[in-house]
Amino acid sequence: MPVFFVDDDAVKPPHITIRGPLARHLARSLRLRPGERCRFADAGERRYLGELTTVTPTTVVATIVREEPPLPPLRPVILAQAILKGHRMDWLLQKAAELGAERVIPMITGRTIVQPRHDRAGAQQQRWTTILREAAQQSGRSRPPEIGPPCSLRECLAATPRESARLLLWEGEEETRLARWLPRLPQLQPIHLFVGPEGGFTPEEVAEAVAAGAQTVSLGPLILRAETAALAALAIIHGDMPTEPRAAS
Repeated sequence: MPVFFVDDDAVKPPHITIRGPLARHLARSLRLRPGERCRFADAGERRYLGELTTVTPTTVVATIVREEPPLPPLRPVILAQAILKGHRMDWLLQKAAELGAERVIPMITGRTIVQPRHDRAGAQQQRWTTILREAAQQSGRSRPPEIGPPCSLRECLAATPRESARLLLWEGEEETRLARWLPRLPQLQPIHLFVGPEGGFTPEEVAEAVAAGAQTVSLGPLILRAETAALAALAIIHGDMPTEPRAAS
């Protein structure tokens, strides 16, 4: 069952009152009816099971059946991903949300093919935000991942907090596998995961990242597409997720 994100002021026990786009989505797109049950999460990540009592395109009201326990914490992973061309970036964002990324930072690197256009920055950011939000709801998360503004690799490295582990996926790394490196880190230590574009990082970028404290890691001997590598890494990092897997509904 997906989780729908609501504002704090929508929750006034024993009711949750929803208006605006989410109400239209529940009433028109999903065609929900009174008596059906849904899960909701507020900005404080409190989760509720609610039974719908009123469903119209302008207002949806649910009676709170119970407040549900919070999800166990995941290791925070900030995915610094070089911007990909076409719809591959959109697809990557959707799957990154499903695999537990806490934040995504679009990066501009030496081999990035698609360069952000300033005249479309606002619309692009809003589309990415919507993709992350919808994917997080579908996968049952308590809040959607954040999306940062595009920045260079150097800017991203400089903005990484000191307490975070910096891991850079690099096909030239022959000794250190991501899965073998992870046990060296405290269980909930944040990870900044740097993933390059279609052509990978340049040697100069790898050297710059290492000089900034990044550890180069690989996923194995096979060369993966950029979006595949990012998602494989997220799956490895969260492979010991304490939550039980649930099928989409």
